[in-house]
Amino acid sequence: MTETTTLQSELPGADLGALARWLHEQHPGLITGQLVGFLVPGGKSNLTYIVTDEVGQELVLRRPPLGHVLATAHDMGREA
Repeated sequence: MTETTTLQSELPGADLGALARWLHEQHPGLITGQLVGFLVPGGKSNLTYIVTDEVGQELVLRRPPLGHVLATAHDMGREA
């Protein structure tokens, strides 16, 4: 992360509150507190975010683009 990157608690297309709840339920102890993050610029299609918890642990979150796209055009399963 660069010094000019602004961490936000609300990101377009990413519900950080829901993500934090899911991580607390599915992976207890993985994160501490609330999440903030930023959208990584320069992506070509799927959105990539860097998400950080209250102690500075960083996670990468990827999702298909916002809006209407073909069901298989940005299949995240191919990247798993």
